Amino acid sequence: MFDAIAPDYDRLNHVLSFGQDVLWRIAAARRARLGAAEVALDVGTGTGDLAFALLRRSGKGSRVVGLDLASEMFDRSLQKAARRGLQERFEVVQGSVLHLPAPDASFDRVVSAFTLRNVADLGRAFEEMRRVLRPGGRAVLLELSKPPGRLFGRLYRTYLYGVLPRAAYLLGGDRAAYAYLPDSLTPFPDAAALARQLQGAGFREVRYTLLTFGIAAIHEGMR
Repeated sequence: MFDAIAPDYDRLNHVLSFGQDVLWRIAAARRARLGAAEVALDVGTGTGDLAFALLRRSGKGSRVVGLDLASEMFDRSLQKAARRGLQERFEVVQGSVLHLPAPDASFDRVVSAFTLRNVADLGRAFEEMRRVLRPGGRAVLLELSKPPGRLFGRLYRTYLYGVLPRAAYLLGGDRAAYAYLPDSLTPFPDAAALARQLQGAGFREVRYTLLTFGIAAIHEGMR
């Protein structure tokens, strides 16, 4: 599915989120800022927008390794890296977060944006993220969430389940793929429950920040 929507992924996400996805990634990148020569793993790197936002805000010599299953998505990330002059600081690996192809304690940060809803086993994923972090390293995870306010939550669900798939179709996107988005959010834990899962996987100093009335959230945890 993600291979199929790769050509329109960036355009539709920006339009359908009213540009908020860009601001959310910037917020996550600021939280995850790398020092000189530090390395991050971007889980579900997609077309690379979080990785590039992070590199623009990080120290000299810092690098990001992007991990994804969808080759069409990370092919586009490599093209974007070349256009931005970041090809020396960005590389991609095809693989799954459930079995990260990296030794223990390999990274200073693990980051992700809009990936967690697509993971079959969150507990296993968080354990793998913690495993590849160096002691003192942090995970910074951006994901859609569930607005806690009753009135705004109702408006948001109306948009998410009713308007968004139709709008994506009218804008030339795959209606089924954008119907999948709300379907993937329905069983997904809310922000507090997700924080508890991070703690259960061994992360410490876990915290989260709600963005745009709780539409999205940034979770952070330290090894």
